Formats: sequence, structure tokens, C-alpha cells
Amino acid sequence: GTENVVRACCALSIPYLLYTSSIAAVGPNTSCEPLLRGNEDTPYSGEVELPYGKTKAMAEKIVLEANGAKLSNGGTLRTCVLRANTVYGEKAAFLQELYLLARARNGVLNYLEPEDTERNHTYVGNVAWMHVLAARHLQLRPELLAGQVYYCYDDTPSRKGFLVRHQLLSSADPSVRLGSHIPYWKMWLMIQLHRIIRLILPPFWRPGPFLNVPLLNTIVTTFSFETDKASRHFGYKPLFSWQES
Repeated sequence: GTENVVRACCALSIPYLLYTSSIAAVGPNTSCEPLLRGNEDTPYSGEVELPYGKTKAMAEKIVLEANGAKLSNGGTLRTCVLRANTVYGEKAAFLQELYLLARARNGVLNYLEPEDTERNHTYVGNVAWMHVLAARHLQLRPELLAGQVYYCYDDTPSRKGFLVRHQLLSSADPSVRLGSHIPYWKMWLMIQLHRIIRLILPPFWRPGPFLNVPLLNTIVTTFSFETDKASRHFGYKPLFSWQES
């Protein structure tokens, strides 16, 4: 799909392409190394294992390699990549699911991440605003933005993910309270048990999808960043504060 978009830009002489990627294109990966307060230039090794991250990494490579490609009218294609992280907002499905699970447990919100994990969240309106500014300045200052990658960020606190989710949910419903930590070994055993059940029960019954080990490792691994690159390059400032979000 990304290759087709690039071909279309070249064939129709569309000079600017802004691609929405994800931090999943970078990590956490199979090595499960922590990345604490990195930035766009921080090296992060290891192979991306989850399918979503793999496809995003491939798409990023295609888009960035297309920067400078010739258009049918003789012009030049300029490309730029924005990496969104955990995006939350009023209709965020993952927050709605967590809320329903908490309500089913008498308002208790259990969590899987260890106490020392940290990751970023970004309000959806700020992500959208960053795209508007990046698209505008890619045309005004292509020599600066073309071929660049930017993390999406705002002033949502960089802290343990379960604390951010708890604050978001409890602000809407004060009865939601923080529960207990679910140990890694327990989730690992549940994943293996689910795999065995999925092998045994068909064709009589096919259980729904569940966590897998790569996704579990992603959840329990720190991957956070601290950057002002978008502010420096195209004057980005969040439209919505953490309190408003």
C-alpha cells in the first residue's frame, strides 16, 4: 500500500508526502532492551518482531527512501515521517475496554507493567495538530523537514502507563481505583495454556484471540522518549494541555 502511494505521488506529481508511522516501527523489540527518555537519534538495536511494527518499519523505509524521487513533471518528491505512540482521546477503544473490565471487577483496574516501566502517551488532538504543522512546514521548509522523522509528543507525563490510564479513567469515574500488579509469569502461563486450548478444541470451538509472548514483552518493556525536535523544526506546541486532555 505504501509503495502504491509513493508511485501515485510520482505519477500525479504530488510533491509532498507526510506518513503517519508508529513507535512500534522502532521498539520495543525482541531484545527487550529498555529505552528511557531517548530521542529521534537514539540508536535502538534488535529485530522488530510484532507484525504491526514490521509493516510500519518497512513503510517508513519506503517513504524515506522515496525522498528526492523524481516526479512526472520534473519536480522532486519530499517526504517526512511522524511516529505516533499510545494515542488517547474521548473515543479511545483501549480506554473503553479497560473501563468495562474495571467495572466488571467492582471498579478495580489491575495492571501488567512492572513498577519500573515507563512509556509515552499523546492526546489525539495534539497528534492531529502536529500533522497539520508538519504538512505546512514540509512545503515551506522542505530543506529542513524532508527525510526527517519526528516522535509525536505533548505534555502528558512520561510515567508508568498504568498510572496514566488510571488517572484518565478515574477523572471520568472516581469509583475506578488502582488494583494490583499481575506477575509476568502468570500471564506467560496463561498465554501458553491458551495456545494449547486453541490447538485442542477446534473444530468444536475456536477461542478468541489472546495475548502472545512478543506482545507481552512489549507491554513490560520501557520505551519512552523526550524530545523537542518538532518544536525546533516547525514550531510545534501542543494545542491541549495535560489537564485539558
